[in-house]
Amino acid sequence: MMRFWLLIACCLLAAGAFLGVESRSLSKLFKDSKAQKRSEGGCCGGDNAPSCCATSNELAACCDDKEDEEEDDEPKRLVVYFNFEKVLKHGRISDKSGYENSGTMTPGGEILKFNDKDYTCNQAARLWDHDIILRGDTFQAKPKTAITIAAWIKMEEHAGQHSIFDTVGTSHAQGQFHFEVNDGVARWFHRDEKQKVVFETMAHTVPKGRWVHVAGTYDSKTKQAKVFINGEIRNQSLGDGALSRDWGVRAGIGNKEKNRPLRGSIDEFRIYNYALKPDEIKALVSACKATVQDAAASESKDEVAQKSDDAPAPSDNGGGGAGAGDDAGGASATSSSSNGDSPSSSSDENKSNQKKKKREAEIDNYSYYD
Repeated sequence: MMRFWLLIACCLLAAGAFLGVESRSLSKLFKDSKAQKRSEGGCCGGDNAPSCCATSNELAACCDDKEDEEEDDEPKRLVVYFNFEKVLKHGRISDKSGYENSGTMTPGGEILKFNDKDYTCNQAARLWDHDIILRGDTFQAKPKTAITIAAWIKMEEHAGQHSIFDTVGTSHAQGQFHFEVNDGVARWFHRDEKQKVVFETMAHTVPKGRWVHVAGTYDSKTKQAKVFINGEIRNQSLGDGALSRDWGVRAGIGNKEKNRPLRGSIDEFRIYNYALKPDEIKALVSACKATVQDAAASESKDEVAQKSDDAPAPSDNGGGGAGAGDDAGGASATSSSSNGDSPSSSSDENKSNQKKKKREAEIDNYSYYD
């Protein structure tokens, strides 16, 4: 009887070993079949297959990693947006993107209101020798595979280096992102943590004295870096590699410390974690660019104001003074006759009035922030 049970136990052990080997064989066969299927039409197909596709043992893991990488792609987001419509205490610039990537304006920077005919987003930051600092070490949703930086700028100087945005990391002391205007030429540049240049593109020309929209884009999948000026592609080049996310030392607009201050004003500053398409760049331009009708209406108002300013001053003698007083308002005529000013004093008064008008115009054009 004992021999019978020993025989049964041996048979069961042998069957279990066989089934285990068969199970592993079937698993390996299924894995290789799955990998081969992926190879035919998936990540390992084509001429640019990764090196890990060389053997069937590594094939499945290679494709799995590729799929996981694609699944890990971040949604397309606007990650920082400064419109400079509101400044909080201590010079804090509110971020409208939803990520709370706020900036801080260094003392001396100003928030101004402009009355430019061709620019409707009229409140901006005038930096000159001052910066807007971002918290690079805690910046949320940093771009890693693609990026767009866009802004409106109004340069007051043409010569020199004017930094729109730059970053410095802890891995080395050199700058990583550089979006700037050098002697009127836009420069779009990135260096990674290992000091490898990922891309560099330059485009002519950014004029001074008027609002210009500039944008730089890069996508590591297409390897294309592009520079847009006023919504038009002005230059592009091929880059290579992912983006550095090491912003630990510095991230900001303007860079006085490195002799790259933004000598002028900036508005509608945006960073996206993907490369905007040309139509999307043009939409940013259109959002702040006056239409032909708006420009014509503004010019008409300016002409009326100019005619009013060029009208002759009230005369002190005779019916001419009364007539001028009637046209310009009774207060002007009364003031002129009661004071009995001499021609020289009248001339001084006219100069004083002109200076006053100029000061009032400046006050209307600018709203200073301390």
